[in-house]
Amino acid sequence: MIDSALYDIVRQQLAEQGFTADTQTRLSLLLIAAKHGNASFHAAAASLPMQHPAQQFLLSQSFRETEALTLLQRVTQWSANPGCYVEAARLLAPLSSAWGGLLLSGAALSGGAAYFRGIALGHATLARIRLTPVIPASLDPLNPYAIAITRIEQENGRLLQTQIRLLKHLAKEMPLAERESLIDEAQTLVDGVFTQFLRWLAKS
Repeated sequence: MIDSALYDIVRQQLAEQGFTADTQTRLSLLLIAAKHGNASFHAAAASLPMQHPAQQFLLSQSFRETEALTLLQRVTQWSANPGCYVEAARLLAPLSSAWGGLLLSGAALSGGAAYFRGIALGHATLARIRLTPVIPASLDPLNPYAIAITRIEQENGRLLQTQIRLLKHLAKEMPLAERESLIDEAQTLVDGVFTQFLRWLAKS
């Protein structure tokens, strides 16, 4: 679980400093790493012949995540500080490696445990990475970046419902304990990355 005290610290910092270019860059790099992997995974699965209704949901997931990526790239005030990018890459490496391994292995096309692992990781990123709790109440409600973050998280809630249904109905040939283990593994990975990211923001 994410320590709520970290949210409090980061929120207080943002109340004092605002959404600086460095902060926007850090937050956007985190979301882009999560969403690019999920969008790519679903796009690969949806590329198969449409022989099952669930594939329509996969295609929708991919487009929605791509829309969020486009919004982030346009609304973010990107920092000129190379340290932001270097440290973000280091902290995000476990998540990037997990998505990269799934995509390179063809997990999205193979079905079974490999495919279920990708769905579980997508579910974990949507459910565990939440940035609206760090937005201070004192912030200008018309701040473009804050509006974008809020909009993306609202959409995350809808995408999450699809992920939950997929987790319930896919790979039923796998024992329940194995499926639950893969879900826990994905959540542990995402929680670890997100916690380290919040600690980085708290030290800024």
